[in-house]
Amino acid sequence: MRTVLEDIFTSGGYRLLKSGDPALKMFYIYEQERFHVVVTVSLDAFEMPDVNEFQAFETEILSLFYHPNSKIVDFPENMPVCCVDLLTLFISKSDEKVKRICAQYPNAWGYLPDTKKLVIYENQPGDFFGLRDAIESANGMYGSDQKTVAGVRQRISELFHPKNYIPAYSTILFAVLNVLIFLIMELIGDTRDPLFIETYGGLYPEDVLVHGEWWRILTSCFLHFGASHLMNNMVIFCCVGSRLERVIGHWKLAVLFLLSGIGGSLLSCFAMVYNGEYAVSAGASGAVFGTIAGLLWAVIWNKGSLEGITTKGLIVMLGLSLYYGFSTIGVDNWGHIGGMITGFLISVILYHEKY
Repeated sequence: MRTVLEDIFTSGGYRLLKSGDPALKMFYIYEQERFHVVVTVSLDAFEMPDVNEFQAFETEILSLFYHPNSKIVDFPENMPVCCVDLLTLFISKSDEKVKRICAQYPNAWGYLPDTKKLVIYENQPGDFFGLRDAIESANGMYGSDQKTVAGVRQRISELFHPKNYIPAYSTILFAVLNVLIFLIMELIGDTRDPLFIETYGGLYPEDVLVHGEWWRILTSCFLHFGASHLMNNMVIFCCVGSRLERVIGHWKLAVLFLLSGIGGSLLSCFAMVYNGEYAVSAGASGAVFGTIAGLLWAVIWNKGSLEGITTKGLIVMLGLSLYYGFSTIGVDNWGHIGGMITGFLISVILYHEKY
């Protein structure tokens, strides 16, 4: 007989991967080249693991899903896996045992089947792709005679946020556009040459202020100095932009990207004029920093956690990125800062909904 948790997982699209031990079960879902994996462990059947044992256990699970071919039945061969998100759910009738183990491990939740209660501490993810709401809401519904089983399953499916499965059209569009422009530029010249970049739309203060070529503030956001510059920007943008787009929507992500790029270019131009140090500037870095800052606001608005992303994690990411820029020669740091500030403000204006 299936448990309430199994009903919740399967109704949300998760599949069961049998482990051979009924006290340990693995549920997974594959979407957008990544696995979401939830492992349920019965503490009433297993001894409480120490830190090293738990880390080894997590490593083994991650390895299994990073290399699923021939290990997971019915999983198509050669399907790409870029990321595995893992959550361990410890289950026990003992409230003390659940709380003790959850206090030790930051990537785990506890569950008390008798009271159908989740145990989640501050150092743990506040949500896991809609799972928290699904469990808490479904538990209440299963306790009501007014709800049918079919109705409960339908509601669970809704709580797993169908937006997670909507393709990130705007993110894909901007990434493809940047790559196509780069390839065309490579065919006609040397993208590592500042004079060549300036000729075809790069940002140079004199061109903007003296010759009135204000369009360079936008066109420079789609030009890059070499393949590594392009790849660094697009990899980060695709990872962050796709998540932000699922939260705020297609057109809002497009507006945020463009305005962040413009904001970065404007501050970069102002800083060069103020310091009297002119240089050709180009790249989507301002827009990328704006996208990260936009996601930061979305996480803050959702009480500090969104799809496993935390406020602290994004702040650290932005801080390290800015530090790298300031410690590296030839990086347009003011463009980064301008894009970041603009992206955060635009996100504050456009996004006020709970995810």
